[in-house]
Amino acid sequence: MGSLAIFAGGFGSGKSEVAVNFAIDMAKRSQKTILADLDLVNPFFASRDAKEKLINKNVRLVAPGGKLAFGDVPNLPTEIIALMKQDNDMLIDLAGDEVGSLVIGYLSKLVIGRGNYEFYLVINPYRPFAGELESIKELRQLLEKAGLIKFTGIISNPNMVEETNLDLVLKGHRRVVEFAGELELPVKYLTVEERVYNCLPHEYHNIAKIIELYLRPGWLLGSGGGM
Repeated sequence: MGSLAIFAGGFGSGKSEVAVNFAIDMAKRSQKTILADLDLVNPFFASRDAKEKLINKNVRLVAPGGKLAFGDVPNLPTEIIALMKQDNDMLIDLAGDEVGSLVIGYLSKLVIGRGNYEFYLVINPYRPFAGELESIKELRQLLEKAGLIKFTGIISNPNMVEETNLDLVLKGHRRVVEFAGELELPVKYLTVEERVYNCLPHEYHNIAKIIELYLRPGWLLGSGGGM
């Protein structure tokens, strides 16, 4: 089996943006890269919004189609089950709520069956969901209990989109590191735009990962909303 990476987080965490970037990066090394968009509730930052860009980067996108794309109930693409049993490199964009817990619960045996997986909790400390440790703990417990699989690490994604600067990133990342200590989970990545990466102190380069912004809707520009 190939690799499997699952990205979960609350609204505005940037998990979909992160998942898209990780998928594009994986496709540079893998001939069979699949991104499964299983965030079946939130249409604003969905991986499926980057479909054409993903296709051009040799990433296969699996997502609900047509009227089901923005549905409010879990409706998994039928092919996802078959694909999870095949030899490929798969990434899953998972909702960070009750619906996400239903989805990961349904897929848990397949996830465990693949053996090699990463389950990332994406945190943007500048969003209301992630401003307090208790909220993050609640989400973690919800998803781990439903899926019977444990998070393997945290992706620190501190940003306020166009208002993001080096100082904001460093302060936010320190907050995420504090959360990680309480959660007893490692911070595996710090995701930043290239303009911020170029200013980062060298000590952060071992976990820093450059991401591009593929999913910003036009109405978000200048609003200060989360990626």
